Amino acid sequence: MTAPRVTDLRDFERRLVESAREGELLGAAQIDVADLAETESPDHLVRAEVLRDVLLGRHGDLDPRGIMLARARITGELNLDGATATAGLMLVACVFDQPVLARQATLPHLYLIGGRMPGLHGSRVRIAGDLHLSGGVRITGNNSDGAIRLIGARIGGSLLCRDAEISNPDGLALEASSAELGSGLYLHQGTRITGSSTDGAIHLNGACIGGPLECQSIKVSNDIGPAIEADTLTVGRSMLIRDSELSGNGDIGAVRLQGAQIGGQLEFSATTRVTSPEGRLLGLSDAKATTVFMPADLVCPDGSTGADCDHSELAWLDGFTYAAIDPSFGWRRWLHLLRCHTEYYDATGYQKLAAVERTAGHDGNARTILIAQQDDLRRRSPDALGGRMSRLFHWIWGALAGYGYRARRTAAALLLALVAAGVLGLWAGTTETRPGHHAAERVASGAACSPVELIGLGLDRGLPIAPTGLRSKCDLDTASVAGQAFTAAIWGVQVAVWGLATLALAGYTNLVRKTG
Repeated sequence: MTAPRVTDLRDFERRLVESAREGELLGAAQIDVADLAETESPDHLVRAEVLRDVLLGRHGDLDPRGIMLARARITGELNLDGATATAGLMLVACVFDQPVLARQATLPHLYLIGGRMPGLHGSRVRIAGDLHLSGGVRITGNNSDGAIRLIGARIGGSLLCRDAEISNPDGLALEASSAELGSGLYLHQGTRITGSSTDGAIHLNGACIGGPLECQSIKVSNDIGPAIEADTLTVGRSMLIRDSELSGNGDIGAVRLQGAQIGGQLEFSATTRVTSPEGRLLGLSDAKATTVFMPADLVCPDGSTGADCDHSELAWLDGFTYAAIDPSFGWRRWLHLLRCHTEYYDATGYQKLAAVERTAGHDGNARTILIAQQDDLRRRSPDALGGRMSRLFHWIWGALAGYGYRARRTAAALLLALVAAGVLGLWAGTTETRPGHHAAERVASGAACSPVELIGLGLDRGLPIAPTGLRSKCDLDTASVAGQAFTAAIWGVQVAVWGLATLALAGYTNLVRKTG
């Protein structure tokens, strides 16, 4: 056993050693936390060097339950960098003068319940069990490193914050990028996290959480960056954000989860509010979840499902992959988000939503989504369609054929065109050009044609192929002005029939479908 650095133990410190050996809680006399931070009473003081010696087993073997200390003021710097503690540490309503350093340290567990601490720096720390921050504990940082710094930390259990206050006016509040949490991350009742960093108040980039990530009844705020930034985060189970207020100011959203992989559902409850002064709310680009639960007004103020895009709130959904959407939210609202609450046109969001609806057996919904995609392409990215004539054709194609997704509409228009051709033929047969003659009449005698012959004449001239042969018996008198007018009108019908037939063929054979 290595000799302790401090051998002249005071009475309270000697009692700490004895209680640690027995696995019992050592509690000093009742005192307010504010008074504890200022006290010089030896009945409350423990030197950081002594606490370090006890943790490292330099005062003898410790009970597996670890060190349990209440209402003590820890003076000096508790530096556990690179150290391996022989027992865990639980501090209740304790106050530290200086930040705790535990970089590359190894601890069985760490519980901070109540009290105050000016920072916890534990990059690459190894904690076999849990790290719990609860009971009104206040951890306050004053530099860009973060109030709690757990970069690359490995926590075998869970990281739990319940009724904790973590703040840093000069940087990150909770920095846990590249950390591994075996059982989950739980930010629960009454926790308040406040940071001032472009990297987020909570920074979880590249972190891996074996269990769920839960934000329940918390407040997170950041004046110059996201409330939560968790790019490439991996969550083994669900990510649940319930009854919480998240306020940030990030370029890619107040909640940024770009490239995150969520093994279960991604849920924002109806009582959750995400706000940003610039209206940039959610960044979900290239993220993945199984099911998305979201209240209608989380992004859209009025929970709209229509084509009205007079809103400023934004979400980044390009490349976001999911298997299903909360039925209470519905595909129409998600379509509204894609169309009205994204910064630019992106085809992948529409294609994914259509695929989800098609997988569910809702082919009609999928076609509606793909038609909306093409409308949005023309509205927000017209240059991608080419020149003016290409854009005009795109509009006509959409109006008449639903961009190939409404082939029945094209067939109906084609039928109407043929009816118009027959009506023109019948009309020509009743229009006189001179006494006893009409704009359409028998070729040999100039006598009037029968109604059936006149309708057949219109169809014969209107059809681009498969003539009926009636024109050899009954035809338009192109020598007359009226006959010329009807001829020109039927030519127009013929052009329309050609175009509609082409669109119908393209719609049925998928030759002209565009994905943008």
